[in-house]
Amino acid sequence: MDPNQDPNAGFVRPQTEPAPQGTIVPVGDEWAAGVHPTVVSPRSRRLRWGIAGAVVLCVTLVTAGGVFVLSGAAGAKSLTASVAPKNAVAFLEVRTDLPGDQHAKLADFMSHFPGFQDRAQFDNALDNVLNKLTAEVSPDLQYTSAFKPWMEGEVSLVALAGGTSTSPSQMLPQMGAVAIVALKDRSAAQTWVAGEVTRLGATTSSQTYAGTTVYSIGTGSDQGAYAFTDQDLLMGTVAGVKAALDTKTKGSLADNSNYQAAMASISGDSLARFYLDPKSMVGAEMNASSLMGSMMGAGGSTAGMLATSAASLPAWIAGSIQAQSSDLVVNVAMPRPAGSTSGDDNHVSRLAPVLPGNTVGVFELHAIGKSITAAIAGAKSALPSGSADQLKSIDSALALIGGVDWLGDATAVVTQDGSEFGGGVVVEATDATTAKTKVALITNYATLASGALHITNRSETYKGVDITVMSVPDSTGKPLEIAVAAKDNLILAGYTDAFVKAVIDTTPATALAAQSDYQAVMSAAGSSSAQSMYVNIPALEDQIGKAVLQSSSSRWTMDYKPYFDHLGGMGYSVVGGNTVILRFVVTAK
Repeated sequence: MDPNQDPNAGFVRPQTEPAPQGTIVPVGDEWAAGVHPTVVSPRSRRLRWGIAGAVVLCVTLVTAGGVFVLSGAAGAKSLTASVAPKNAVAFLEVRTDLPGDQHAKLADFMSHFPGFQDRAQFDNALDNVLNKLTAEVSPDLQYTSAFKPWMEGEVSLVALAGGTSTSPSQMLPQMGAVAIVALKDRSAAQTWVAGEVTRLGATTSSQTYAGTTVYSIGTGSDQGAYAFTDQDLLMGTVAGVKAALDTKTKGSLADNSNYQAAMASISGDSLARFYLDPKSMVGAEMNASSLMGSMMGAGGSTAGMLATSAASLPAWIAGSIQAQSSDLVVNVAMPRPAGSTSGDDNHVSRLAPVLPGNTVGVFELHAIGKSITAAIAGAKSALPSGSADQLKSIDSALALIGGVDWLGDATAVVTQDGSEFGGGVVVEATDATTAKTKVALITNYATLASGALHITNRSETYKGVDITVMSVPDSTGKPLEIAVAAKDNLILAGYTDAFVKAVIDTTPATALAAQSDYQAVMSAAGSSSAQSMYVNIPALEDQIGKAVLQSSSSRWTMDYKPYFDHLGGMGYSVVGGNTVILRFVVTAK
């Protein structure tokens, strides 16, 4: 159960009762060896625990993203999907029991961070963090005593589509959400919930539905409900709880063919999984827009736009999150969109071997020309008959650079040289001649615009490569310089000529592709891809931390930096195919 969330989620507290206040509990200097020498306030100590807990909770309790793990043995079967309503539009399943290999691998991953180095004490450290965080909700709440004894180890959150009522006053009650907590001790769970209801002084009413007692608290749109079965505690809206009880006769999410198709692609144990039905989500929005439009005389234009969007949506989006010994991996997967070229351009980066080794951030996209062509064709086909003229201006603009068929892979790059940052872009052309032609075209256009924009050009040659530097004046008095050049089949453009010269100087041994951190991130994310991104966290952490916390740099040093110091790089890759997979990775060191 999410320790940051009221365990009585769905219940309504009496308006006269103040919200519980958290108690600051000093952790003690021994909690993180090597970090304790600085004297800190109780607030700072609580913040430290919050950070330690956040690392864990991001992967165990409150994750809202997901991963598809497409290799290894089949993962643990969901304990709650068979209780989730069949028409669920969103389903998030969190495994607090750390199934299969996830306990050992999460312990390995967390051992890189302060407070978790002793793997033998991992369970105690994890329980300690969760106790601290649940105590922030209410001082008398302890995860190990309040929840752990009766939870089976799986908690799911379910959102349902709205009803089909044409009455606005009836639409909200027909919408539903329900939390499902798998039970290992129903009696203990009932005792705890009853105690909480009594402690809060709440008044309940009950009714029998589908052979089960449903307890309600509150009235109107604020009404919440809960119910017990032998296997589960259900909490949420009245409609949501009843829908979960209806699964015995009306079928569950586990029977939903889209859910089955999504889960069939998952293997390997995970810490959390999710499933989304985007078409039904948009369908519910269409119903609401249509109703509101008819009420306000707005017509069906919004609903029509949503219908067009819905047609291009995938049947499902799903994923999970998985701990590895040295990294955390999050993948999101969906069926390949109709008309997409994704999957035709998966390959190992051809540009990382030419980028300088001091690259600290890079975004890479493959086959840009092909993607642009497909996107324009798709947009034209989606437009109503006779409206394709809207895209003529785009066609005319592309014609000025000779179309886009010559465009291959491209990267946007950030480099770091000491305290100075630079960067630029590198774009593939079909061949060296085309690259030179396009650079000449760019410089010609700059020359034509020089009068109006006061652009001046200068030329230089560096190691046999001709470089044109365009200088654009700005209000600071220091002109902005953009350098462009063609090297082999590559078009280089950068802030000043430093980036262009750095690319020219790069050798296979000094390139980004040879850097160990980049290799680790891309290996975990997927070296062969259609799109990728990489960020060197250690190189940027101080700049980012001090910029975000510029009013209190000591907080960065004491509370955040000890954890960031143990992170490596992060990045993602998009692997195309019949199933498109985005895999996001954060490494630890």
